[in-house]
Amino acid sequence: MAQLPTQRPTEAGAALTYAAADPPGDSFLNTGKEVVHVKNGGGGPITLTVKSRNVAPEVPGYGPVAKPDRAVTIPAGGDRLIGPFPIKAFTEPTTSRVSMTYSSTTGVTTAIITVRDAS
Repeated sequence: MAQLPTQRPTEAGAALTYAAADPPGDSFLNTGKEVVHVKNGGGGPITLTVKSRNVAPEVPGYGPVAKPDRAVTIPAGGDRLIGPFPIKAFTEPTTSRVSMTYSSTTGVTTAIITVRDAS
C-alpha cells in the first residue's frame, strides 16, 4: 500500500502531482481537511472504496451506529473529487491515515489535496 503525500494549493495556484494508483491500495495522512482527486484514464468505470473505521458508538435514542465504507464510482475517462473525511469516522488512530482501495488501477491516478483555511 503506497503512502501518498498531501499537497497544498495556494492563492497563486498549484500544479498537482498525481501518483499511479497502487494495486493493493493507497493511504494518506488525514487532518480532516484532505480531499482525494481520482482520475480514471481506463476504459471502464472503477470503484474507489475509502475504508471507514466502522466503529459503532452508542447514540442515545438510536443505539450503536456504524459508519460504512464510502464507495465512489468513477466513470471511464472521468474524475471525482472526494472528501473531506471526518477523522473519527475514517482515520486509523494508530497511523493517522485513511486507507482506500480501487476495483482496478489501470490508467488510474490520484492526488491528495489539503484544503486550508483562508486565515
